[in-house]
Amino acid sequence: MPSTDSRCYREQKKMALKTYDMICIFPTSLSEEALGDVLTRIDDEIGKLGGQVVSKQPMGERMFARQMKKRDAGIYMTLRCELDPTSVDTLRARLKLVDDLFRSQILVAEPETEEAEEAEEAVAAEAPVEEVVVDG
Repeated sequence: MPSTDSRCYREQKKMALKTYDMICIFPTSLSEEALGDVLTRIDDEIGKLGGQVVSKQPMGERMFARQMKKRDAGIYMTLRCELDPTSVDTLRARLKLVDDLFRSQILVAEPETEEAEEAEEAVAAEAPVEEVVVDG
C-alpha cells in the first residue's frame, strides 16, 4: 500500500500541471500512417514528462506565407496537453529530435470560460447573412 506522503505528492504534482496548446506543422509528404506514428511519438514524449494529451484538432494543409526550408505548405495540427511548467523546455528540446515534425510552438492555453463561449455565440448570431444573387 502506498504511503500517504507519496499520494499527496502525486496529487500536488497533478494540481501543478498547466494546460498548453501546441501547434505542430508536419511535412505535406507525410502519409496518414506516418502522421499517426509521429503523433504517437509526441504523445509518448509528453507522457514521459508526466503530462498527457487532452485533445487533438487537425487544422488541415495550409500554405506558408513565405517558403521555409524549400517548403511551401504544411499539415497543421493543434494539440492541447497538460504538463508541468518546468518540463516545457525539455519537451521543446525533445520535439526538435522528432524527424517528421517540421515546426512546433507551445503556448499557455487560455482558460475556457462560459463568458467566452457566450460571447462567441452572440457574435455568430449577429453576423449578417450574405445573399447570393445568380443571374439566370
